[in-house]
Amino acid sequence: MDTYCTNPKRERFNFKGATYHITTRCNNKQSLITNEADFEKYKLILKQCKERLGFLLHNYVPMSNHTHLIIRLEITLDISKIMHSINRWYARWYNEHYERKGHFWEDRFHGKLIKDDSQLLATMRYIDLNPVKAGLCKNPGDWKYSGTNFYLNGIKDNLIDIPDAYIELGKDQKSRQQAYSKIFPAII
Repeated sequence: MDTYCTNPKRERFNFKGATYHITTRCNNKQSLITNEADFEKYKLILKQCKERLGFLLHNYVPMSNHTHLIIRLEITLDISKIMHSINRWYARWYNEHYERKGHFWEDRFHGKLIKDDSQLLATMRYIDLNPVKAGLCKNPGDWKYSGTNFYLNGIKDNLIDIPDAYIELGKDQKSRQQAYSKIFPAII
């Protein structure tokens, strides 16, 4: 197994199939991703980076001051390279679009290796609930800027690469949606 480590506290495991929960925070915890254009551009950059770097995206939730991604390494076996590309292109667009200077992201991304299907589903649930906890919507499926709409509502999302853990929840899309909704608290 190849490892990449510039800081022992931020060890990266880079091998085909490694799945990460990635978080990145805006500088000074500022709310910088605030309108539809910002969210849509973030999604477009995710799509372009996926196409260019060949990783799988199991779920994503951009928020106003941070983002969550669940990325599985497939072709590019370097999570740092993937995140550098996503964050660099978004920060560059944002600063040019808003005629802004300075750091957009607070620090490097934080990545946690997801070890099994149970942890993957728990992580998906955790990030899907972020907009609810932040008061941006009442139900996770109401946040239109995330993969949650596919998993809970069956709304097509060309960014999502469906993990086996989700497919194993049921025999068809409807039964999977019902099983997935049961892993959430009683808010749904």
